[in-house]
Amino acid sequence: MNSAPAVEDAAKRELAAEAIRQFGEVRLRVTGTSMLPAVWPGDVITVRRQSGAELPLGQIVLCYRNQAFSAHRLIGKCDDGLITRGDSLGYNDPPFREVEVLGAVISILRGGRSVRLSSAWWHRAVSSMVRRSELCTRVLLRLKRLPGWSWAG
Repeated sequence: MNSAPAVEDAAKRELAAEAIRQFGEVRLRVTGTSMLPAVWPGDVITVRRQSGAELPLGQIVLCYRNQAFSAHRLIGKCDDGLITRGDSLGYNDPPFREVEVLGAVISILRGGRSVRLSSAWWHRAVSSMVRRSELCTRVLLRLKRLPGWSWAG
């Protein structure tokens, strides 16, 4: 087993985290499905540095812990830190400490086009379906591959 790609990926993530800390903004390509339908695999998010105290509830935030990124919605604040959850997940993330918070997602590009950062009622409805059904997630991802189909935010 070759661990070189894993080491390379970890180095890229560390470099991106350091770039946002030093320069205040970074763009990242999303790979996961935890934020469906607001954020899709392949979307490019722009993250601007902000402290946890500056972030409003409902904002999609980028956190970095254990050499992994998490771009989830901020749903609460507590003494232990910030509480986040992926829109399509049925459970909260463990609290992120202030030093693990990198910033707020300020834009999403999907297929080269800008997508609105809203939490419309239909986003919440689809999130609820995806949260409860792996089949829904697979269907949405297959629909995305159809020519001419787009999910405009």
